[in-house]
Amino acid sequence: MNIQNEKLKTLKAKLFIFSSFVIIAALFSSIVFVVNHTQAEQSSGSPESGATSRIKTVYDALSVLSYGSDAAGGWGDWGAYWNRIRSAGEWVPSDGATTTDVKNGVTYHSTSRTQATGTYPNPTSCSTQAYHDSSGSGTEANNCSLTWTVPGGAAGTDKQDPRTGLIWSYPLYRNGTVIEFSSTLNTAFSWNNGGANNQGITAPVAGNRTAIQLCADQGNGWRLPVQKELKQAYIDGSRWNLNQYSNPFWSATEYDPTNVWYANLHRGYSSNSAQTITYRVRCVR
Repeated sequence: MNIQNEKLKTLKAKLFIFSSFVIIAALFSSIVFVVNHTQAEQSSGSPESGATSRIKTVYDALSVLSYGSDAAGGWGDWGAYWNRIRSAGEWVPSDGATTTDVKNGVTYHSTSRTQATGTYPNPTSCSTQAYHDSSGSGTEANNCSLTWTVPGGAAGTDKQDPRTGLIWSYPLYRNGTVIEFSSTLNTAFSWNNGGANNQGITAPVAGNRTAIQLCADQGNGWRLPVQKELKQAYIDGSRWNLNQYSNPFWSATEYDPTNVWYANLHRGYSSNSAQTITYRVRCVR
């Protein structure tokens, strides 16, 4: 009998220890669940605990900053919280700026999350200008001129001014009744459509065309430059960079109802003349 009592006591003791272990384990699991639960998102199918999760905190912060979107994306619909977090994490800028568009030394992001540094030249003084560009002793170096680049792209492109970012075309040339760009030839046009070379055009746009229309007709964003753009091109070194620079060129800037500004790209000279006078035309974009 004593032996049976001892066995019974031992069994009860083991059951007590086991029960205690189960209770402790259950309590620990509940604690871990609560901790993890408050760090995670409340899904639409789960009851709200009333606690603010860490994911909700991130979501709220992104919402205040207007980063990301609640809308579904290419990954599907993960719910408002995760949709915003993922879209904010994957966002990249799309302004398309290049280093030559941004001021020299300024960092920026264009179409990636990789930081870049602008190279657009800062305005500088020109105390070293020893001669005029048209002087036989004038050089690109002693006239504070920049070195222009060849950007390629649209037909008729000559070079790009690195300071303004403007791309300059070759002069326009009338080939029969067709207007085209030429690196070796040029034609004098009136500013209005009354000049002989402005009339009877068949392509790229048919009709009697003004100087402004002649550039626009070429497409690709080409237009007739304004007077200050022509002047700035001279300052930046058109004499040393542009093809066929030694001619006066029409601007799109009117002096008064009957006269228009023109400028010379190797002397920097600018004046106004009647719309009926003929000068060369080159375009910018």
